[in-house]
Amino acid sequence: MGLEKLLYLQGVGAEFVDCHGQQTHIPPRDRLGILKSMISAETSDAVIDNKLVDDAIFSIDVAPWLKLIPSFQFSYLSHPTMVIHLAEQVCELKINLSLEKASNSNSNTEITDFEWTVSTQNLAIIGEYYYDNIRYCRYQIVLADFVHQKLPYGYHNIKVTQSIQPELNIAEGILMIAPEDCYQGALSHTANEPESRFWGTSVQLYCLKSQQAVSDGIGDFNALKQAIEHSAAMGADFLMLNPLHALDIALPENCSPYSPSDRRRLNPLYIDVNTIKGCDKNLLTSFLDDCKENLNHTTLIDYKKVFEFKYKVFKFCYKLFCEERSNQKSSVHEEFELFKQQQGQSLQSFSLHEANNAPAWLAMPSDFYCYLQFIASQQLQECQQYCQKLGMKIGLVGDLAIGAILNGNEVQSERRQFCTQATIGAPPDRFSASGQNWGVIPLDPVKLKQANYQHFIHLMRANMELYGALRIDHVMGLLRLWWWPAQKELGNGAYVFYPFDTLLAILCLESHRANCIIIGEDLGIVPPEMTSAMQQTKMLSNQLFYFTQQHNAFPSPQTHKPDSLMMLANHDVAPLKSWWLDDDLSIRHSLGLFDSDEQFHNEKQGRAYEKYQLLQWLVAGLTSLNSQHDDLAEEVDLLIQKMTELLACNPQHSLPISMVSSIPYSKLLDGWMMVAAQSRSRLFCVQLADLIGDKHSVNIPGTWKNYPNWQRRFTETMTQIKHDKEVNHRCQLIAKIRAHY
Repeated sequence: MGLEKLLYLQGVGAEFVDCHGQQTHIPPRDRLGILKSMISAETSDAVIDNKLVDDAIFSIDVAPWLKLIPSFQFSYLSHPTMVIHLAEQVCELKINLSLEKASNSNSNTEITDFEWTVSTQNLAIIGEYYYDNIRYCRYQIVLADFVHQKLPYGYHNIKVTQSIQPELNIAEGILMIAPEDCYQGALSHTANEPESRFWGTSVQLYCLKSQQAVSDGIGDFNALKQAIEHSAAMGADFLMLNPLHALDIALPENCSPYSPSDRRRLNPLYIDVNTIKGCDKNLLTSFLDDCKENLNHTTLIDYKKVFEFKYKVFKFCYKLFCEERSNQKSSVHEEFELFKQQQGQSLQSFSLHEANNAPAWLAMPSDFYCYLQFIASQQLQECQQYCQKLGMKIGLVGDLAIGAILNGNEVQSERRQFCTQATIGAPPDRFSASGQNWGVIPLDPVKLKQANYQHFIHLMRANMELYGALRIDHVMGLLRLWWWPAQKELGNGAYVFYPFDTLLAILCLESHRANCIIIGEDLGIVPPEMTSAMQQTKMLSNQLFYFTQQHNAFPSPQTHKPDSLMMLANHDVAPLKSWWLDDDLSIRHSLGLFDSDEQFHNEKQGRAYEKYQLLQWLVAGLTSLNSQHDDLAEEVDLLIQKMTELLACNPQHSLPISMVSSIPYSKLLDGWMMVAAQSRSRLFCVQLADLIGDKHSVNIPGTWKNYPNWQRRFTETMTQIKHDKEVNHRCQLIAKIRAHY
C-alpha cells in the first residue's frame, strides 16, 4: 500500500487508453522503473525500501499539511481565494496581502497592501487530513470578503500569522491570481460579431535564402523580414516559425530545433550579421568582404561551416562593440546592460555554460554570449514589430519544444527541477510499434511544485514575450508525459502526470501578460480532460490536414474544429507535392523504414485510395466554392471537369501514381489551397514550401544520420519567391476565400 501510494504521489500512472481506444495497464515493473529513475536522479545508489517510501510519502503528502500556508497556491480572477492549513482549532489569523508590482499595470488598483484579521470559526473547511490522530483542516478565505476592490492577476505575496504563539506560527507564500482563459487578442469578438478567420504561412527559418551572397549559409532574421513583407503583402496575418531555441554549442551539426540546449535562449546562427547594432558598418562590410567562405552553393546547410563563419563574424563585432564601449558608451551599450540586468542569473548561467563548452578556437568570455543573446533578441523583436507595422493581426507564431537535452544549459542549470535519469517520448502506437524516444529530459512534477513552478513560469515568459502567438509542442505534456528510463533494465516506461490545473493557470496568466495567443499541439493520443481544458481556457487546438481523414474520406472544411489552427502540412509529414507523387513513401522505403517490400506496396496502395478521396473532396469543395464566387468560375470549372473525368476513369476508387500526371500539379495545388482555405478553423496555415511547390521533407521521423533532417534550403531566394506569379496567385486565392468565410 505504501509503495502504491508513493507511485500515485509521484504521478506515475497505472493505465491509459492507447491509440486503438483500448484500456492499457502499465506493468508494475515499468512503473517501479520510473519511480527508481526519479529517485536515482537524486541518489545513484538509492534503494526503494520501507524507510525511503515512508520518508517520501511524508515529504510529499504529509508535510504540506503541517505548513500554515502552501509556498505556492493559485485561484482565478473571477473568484479569488486562498487557503491555510491548521490543526482543527479556533484561533485568530492575521493576513497580509502584498500585490506584485508588475500586476498593477493590468488594473486600476491604487492600494497594493492589505491586512485583516479573521477567525477560523468563520472560515469554510474544504479539505482535511489526519496525521498522528490529529485532524488538519484546509480553511478557505474568500478574498472579496476582506479586500473591497478588484484584485489584479499576478504573483502576490501573502503572510499569515497565527494568534497562538505568533512568533512561531508565521508563514509566507505566493498567491497567484490568474485569468480563466488564455489571451485572445485578434481572436476576440462579441456575441453579435462574426468570428474572424485568419490565415498565414509557416516556414522553417533556416530554409530561407535572403540573397545570393556566398556567405548566406542559413536563413536569418533578414530573410525573415523579407518573408514577413511577402506574407503581409499577400494579406496574411501571421507567419509561423520552427523553434528558434539555442542548440548545443559543442556539436553544431546536431541541428534539430526540437533538441535544444536551452529553450529560454535563442540560436545566434539566426542573427543577421549585416545589421548588428553597435558595430561600425564600414569595418564590418570590409571584414565580410574578406571572408571568402562559400556557404550558399548547395541545397543543404553545412552547420559546422556556418557556425565557424558566423562566430568569426560575431567575435569581430563583439571586439568593435567592446572598443566603442571602453571609449564612449552609446544607447546600445546601455540597452545591453539593461538586458543583462533584466535577464538575471539565468542569462549569466547560460553564457558561462556556452563559454565552457564552446570549441577551443572560440575562447571567448561569457559576456560575449550575453552579447549574442542581446543581438538575437533585439533582431527577433524587431521582426515582430515589423509584422505589426505592416498590419498583420497576429505576427510571428513561435514554437516551444517539449524538452531540452541532458547536457544543455537548461537542464544542467536547473537539475533540481528535472529528472535526469529519464527521457520523454511516446508509447507504442500505429506509427511506431516500439514507441518513440525523443531524447529530451522531463521536468519532475514533484520537484517542479516544490520549487514554486519557477522554471515553468520563466520558460513560458521567455518564449511568449517574443511572439504574437505561441504553439506549444505536445501540449499534452501539461497533463502527462510518457517517460522512458535512462537505464533500459528499468523497463519500458510509463506515463507521469503533472499538476495540470496549476500549469494551465500559469499559462493563462503569462499569455495575458505577454499579449500572446496560445496554440496547443494536440496531435496524437489526447485524453478527454486535455481537450476539455483547452476549450475552457480558449487555447487553440492544432489540426493537421492529413490526420483529419476519417471513414475513408476527408471531411468537409466546414466541419473542422472552429477554435483551432489548421495546417495543411508541418515539419513531421510530407510536403503536399511529395505526398501526391508518393516520393515520401519511396524515400522511406530506400531508408529501410518499412519492414518489407510488401508493406511498402501496401502503403502505396493505401495512398492511391487516399488520392482518390482527395479528388472527391476537391470536387465537392470546388463545387461549393463555385456557387459563391462568380469571379473564380472559369478557373474552378476547368478543375472540376478534369478531376471529375479522372474520378470516372477509376471505378476501383484508387488513383495509381501512373495517373496523377493527368492533372498539372500546379493546378491541383491551386484547387487544394482554395478548398482548404474554406476551413472553419480560426487560423489556417500553409507552408511556404508548399506554396512554392517544393517536395523535399525537412525531417523524416525515425531517421537521424541517414537523412539530412533540418538541413534543407530553398533553391529560390525570398526576392525570387516574392516575384513568383504562381505563388502570389495562390496566396491571393487563399486571402479572398478566408475573407469570405
